[in-house]
Amino acid sequence: MRKIVVIGGSAAGMTAAITAARQDPDARVTVVTQDRQPYRRPAVPALIAGYITRPADVKIFPSETLARYNITLICPAEATEIDTANKKIYIRSEGKEKKLSYDTAVITTGGYPIIPRIPGSDKKGVCTFTTYEAAAQIVEAARGGKSAVVIGAGFIALEIAEALMRKGLDVYFNVRSRILRKLVEPDVSGLLINSFEKRGLRMLAGEAISKIGGQDRVEYVVHKSKKIATNLVVMGTGVRANTALAEKSGIKLGRSGAIKVDNRMQTSIPDIYAAGDCAESPDRGTGKFVYLPVGSIGASAGKIAGTNAAGGDKQTIGFLRAQADEILGMQIFSIGHSSTSAKQVNLEVNLHNLTVPVESRLTKPFETAKMLTNSNDEIVGAQLVAKKHGSQFAWQMYQAVSEGADRKEFLSRFNSPRLRMAEAFANIAELPILVENTGEGKALTLGDATSRKNIKLVK
Repeated sequence: MRKIVVIGGSAAGMTAAITAARQDPDARVTVVTQDRQPYRRPAVPALIAGYITRPADVKIFPSETLARYNITLICPAEATEIDTANKKIYIRSEGKEKKLSYDTAVITTGGYPIIPRIPGSDKKGVCTFTTYEAAAQIVEAARGGKSAVVIGAGFIALEIAEALMRKGLDVYFNVRSRILRKLVEPDVSGLLINSFEKRGLRMLAGEAISKIGGQDRVEYVVHKSKKIATNLVVMGTGVRANTALAEKSGIKLGRSGAIKVDNRMQTSIPDIYAAGDCAESPDRGTGKFVYLPVGSIGASAGKIAGTNAAGGDKQTIGFLRAQADEILGMQIFSIGHSSTSAKQVNLEVNLHNLTVPVESRLTKPFETAKMLTNSNDEIVGAQLVAKKHGSQFAWQMYQAVSEGADRKEFLSRFNSPRLRMAEAFANIAELPILVENTGEGKALTLGDATSRKNIKLVK
């Protein structure tokens, strides 16, 4: 019977465990995690807003699923050392030292929050959200509070800000440079900031918070010499790979500082794999190994690691980052590379704006859309912001980035599904139909004379 030990209860870890159990139903799969409650980080905003009230609702997989696959969960427990020569993992649980034998292991120790060096950042009321207990502290601190300050730049920080607004708090959002800096272009960040401010989010941009003041707990923050009263500060400033266990065990790290793996998620030590926020990942566009602490990529990597840990042979040509969110009424899609992330892998890109159709009685399909291409005019990145129905365009853009499609060829077919339906109706009945033309280079090609006669094109 194969013994598989997964260290870490993140999305990557739990996915690795389930996948391993499916790959080898006879295997004994054990998950060791420091978390008292392994939970889905995307559930944090719903937890804060009060839509989720039970711990069971934030689990990555319910207990019934783990029982179905005969997976043993040991928590809270800390893996303190891996004896790679004798294949034993030493753990500390409830004050007792134990050891587990393994045939293969998967390290998914995740990342730990980056806390900016701000005077007062150790006060009560300064919270993070990488663990369930930390997220619960945000909920407690928000009770009866009047205002909150969220420090960050990414999706999860913005989601938390919106959740706190829904609880009736005045929310300030502090970003030193610009929001979603690694995901979208500067003008897209500006568009979003303007929109969020109109919805009531108070932006504190251009400079970091310089001080968190108060006695034992937070009473105010200082931004550009101005005091802002608050009893809650949420740090959403990113994570750094948790590699302490790997380093202690002699496992090599990559250039990014995360655990070095190959396309099978194999580490430098035989029979030990790694996935998630603690490890590097291959980039789909360049093949280079980079640090991508994104939940969906972690889960995908965990699936590969779990398969191989259970005797399979699976690898990836690279992961494509694709993130989507709806924040304060704006749907935001970021796929593949932005100008910022392209620079990090020395990928030269060209930026193109996708033309928005002239407004008619119909709502314009999106607020802004962009496409990034490499030197061969192949699509390597895309961004889109819409108020509604953005997914109908974003899905096409995702496919184009995934395939590395030629830009001109893509634009020749990039249009709204509503337009395609209109074309179909025009082939059946000779009726004047109003449709939209989207994309660069007048991307609509009408199929036949009947279509050209009966469809009035909004140019």
